[in-house]
Amino acid sequence: MLQAEGVTYQIGTRVLFNDIFFSIPVGAKVGIVGPNGVGKTTLFRLILGEITPDRGEISHPQNCRFVHVRQEMDDMQKTALDLVLGADEELTRLKILLENDSAMDGNQLADLYDRFADMGGFDAEARAATILSGLGFSEAMMRKPIGEFSGGWRVRAALASTLFAPSDCLLLDEPTNHLDFETAIWLESHLKRTNKTMLVISHEKSFLNDVCDHILHLHDAMAQLFRGNYDTFRSTFEGLQRSQRAEGIALERKREHLQSFVDRFRAKASKAKQAQSRMKMLEKLGNPPPPPATYSVTFQFPVPSPKIDRRFVSAEHIVLGYDGIPVLRGVNLQINDGDRVALLGANGNGKSTLAKALARQLAPKTGTLEYARSLKIAYFAQHQEEILDLDKTSVEVFQILRPGQTETQVRGQLARFGIVKERSVTRIRHLSGGEKTRLLLAIATLDQPHLLVLDEPTNHLDVEAREALVGAINGYAGAVLLVTHDFQTLRDTCRDFYIVDGGTCRKFNGPLEAYVDWLLERGTDSGSKKAAKSSAPRTQREKPSDVARRMGEISRQLEERTAALGAAENELSAEFNEEIYQKFLRLQEEVQRLETTYVELMGKTESGGR
Repeated sequence: MLQAEGVTYQIGTRVLFNDIFFSIPVGAKVGIVGPNGVGKTTLFRLILGEITPDRGEISHPQNCRFVHVRQEMDDMQKTALDLVLGADEELTRLKILLENDSAMDGNQLADLYDRFADMGGFDAEARAATILSGLGFSEAMMRKPIGEFSGGWRVRAALASTLFAPSDCLLLDEPTNHLDFETAIWLESHLKRTNKTMLVISHEKSFLNDVCDHILHLHDAMAQLFRGNYDTFRSTFEGLQRSQRAEGIALERKREHLQSFVDRFRAKASKAKQAQSRMKMLEKLGNPPPPPATYSVTFQFPVPSPKIDRRFVSAEHIVLGYDGIPVLRGVNLQINDGDRVALLGANGNGKSTLAKALARQLAPKTGTLEYARSLKIAYFAQHQEEILDLDKTSVEVFQILRPGQTETQVRGQLARFGIVKERSVTRIRHLSGGEKTRLLLAIATLDQPHLLVLDEPTNHLDVEAREALVGAINGYAGAVLLVTHDFQTLRDTCRDFYIVDGGTCRKFNGPLEAYVDWLLERGTDSGSKKAAKSSAPRTQREKPSDVARRMGEISRQLEERTAALGAAENELSAEFNEEIYQKFLRLQEEVQRLETTYVELMGKTESGGR
């Protein structure tokens, strides 16, 4: 059992943890959640003993083996496979002894072989290869030196060695951040099967729901452990917040009632004793508790202008590549107004290349790529932070881009992306990763684009920010092309899916769940050559339980959007406002879309999920 007992830790004058307590059972899979900067990674460092609490202690069973993803690699000449095998130090030591067995007698050698077998030495390479394959490494890549890989692939290799290493407790910090959708699905399946204690920092709601059975919530220098997955935690926590608000209101009313009696009768001799009694009651009541902290993020993409009614983008038989080397051939794809298109496929297959081409960032070698006249495209790509001047503030960046605007106008635009108050005048180098992402999205959409091309926009965004992004995409009046490894974001926003692999791009005629099922079926083949050569996923029937779940989610969204639509209508009735009117139109369109989807799903339930 891992326990925190009265742990307090601060950095400078900022208190990250104030007298926190929690107790994590052996074998629990714990998701650690909380806003960016709340101290999640710091908690890992405290557990690992890299830093020491100012007060209190963190305790765990004697000889408990903790494993986390290492940032440094000692020997860049090691192959990926050797790096993973080397994570089991005892097995490596036994292997070296067996390779130099000339000085041993028969009994010693037999004992060593028995121990080597008991530790899984004879299938160690197969197990290591399975993990590497699940994380996207081909057989050839497993034999390449680590030094030849990019940073993202080195992170995958380090993650593979962590999963392979003997351990009692896994500490994983955003393990899916450098993965594509396909390998993220494999990792999720792998972690669900492990019987180790696991602490994982993640901002992906579907991951936290499917993998975790406890949630450790960090907020306001406190830590609370909840039993259940993320949805259960949210429901429980919101219930606690409502109870706390109700208690605060009830206490305040009681204080007002007692104070009113004291004020009225304190000077009356006949009531003086009763007034004194109520004054004592007031003292015992104390002050009402502070209202529970709330955290929310705003996302609102601007309304596309001017309106374009014709097809946005049409690609016919295009070939894409770099320096004369083709990456994709024979690509046919169309994007129309209102479309929500997702690109699926493993990293390195060409998703980002195709996204660049569709965003006018890369010209095709051959073929036809046509755009609607006056079409404006916003392009958000991974690793775009280098375009930011880190010594400027968000307001200063916007004023350079729009020199005629006042600071008030600029702050209003930034507020639509959750960059508010003092954060808008904070130097960009001091903003969190999520805030930088929101700033880049605000910059990309400054010209009221018709098409958003978003390549991994969820990296660095926490759960609340991702939910806000989903709402913004669903409420956006233009078209969206999306690349992301976040299942929840894909499922909640996109209707059309294209698979990019095998040097081309093809439409997948089925729900996202069918694609996930195919990935998991392929994964059962342990990443062998047979799996690598398996055919494209087949369109499958959606399970009745999946249809019901989606109907429930859409029903919830429909209720929220209908309420928001009613509120916007009431505002317009009171006083016409152009911004509210545009919001009303977006909500009206989204409610219609959700209603159509709900009716389609209802038809599936009536026809047996076909």
